[in-house]
Amino acid sequence: MSKDVIIKAENIKKSYKKHEVLHGISLSVKKGEILAIMGPSGSGKSTLLHSLAGIIKIDYGKVFYDGDRLDNLSDKEKTILRRTDFGFIFQFSQLVPELTILDNVALPILLNGKKSKKDARKKAHELLEIVGIDDVSDKLPHEVSGGQAQRAAVARAMIMKPKVVFADEPTGSLDSVNSERVMELFVDIAKKSGTAVIVVTHEPTIAAYADREIIVRDGKL
Repeated sequence: MSKDVIIKAENIKKSYKKHEVLHGISLSVKKGEILAIMGPSGSGKSTLLHSLAGIIKIDYGKVFYDGDRLDNLSDKEKTILRRTDFGFIFQFSQLVPELTILDNVALPILLNGKKSKKDARKKAHELLEIVGIDDVSDKLPHEVSGGQAQRAAVARAMIMKPKVVFADEPTGSLDSVNSERVMELFVDIAKKSGTAVIVVTHEPTIAAYADREIIVRDGKL
């Protein structure tokens, strides 16, 4: 496998209740590349994303992360990887409702247990300044707008300087103006960090931010 490849899938298949959702998909994502996965609703694009991230267990095939088998790792090993090397952004920011915006962003560092709460919060403030919402750092998620919450989700995903970010319809709950602002910000931070991004979207305007697009239909590329 090429040294430039960070994520690779080989002939992966996934079924739910005897219904095959992924029909032998193979693909590679390079380090620093932004890949958009497009397709109609129910095509299998989110299942593909979650398979590449090790969130769901594939039935057949292989998934590699940085040259090593991802699908063979234990649940504990995958959890550690998701805390250190992977970042995640979902359609609805999925911030912890009881935590402030600041503590939501700091959470990955705190879960990793290698820095003090003070250091984690300092880094979180830095990221919130970059995404332009440090002024709402002490508010709870329900006290901020959808666009602000999604910017916080971007900051949280990037705080560990992940090698790969998996984004599932990251702007699906936002209007067009906020969608473009979030994507511009997201892409800018990812490019500066050398982070690979795999983003699922059904919106051509969002896919346009990617270096490459693939289309999933009926579980096939």
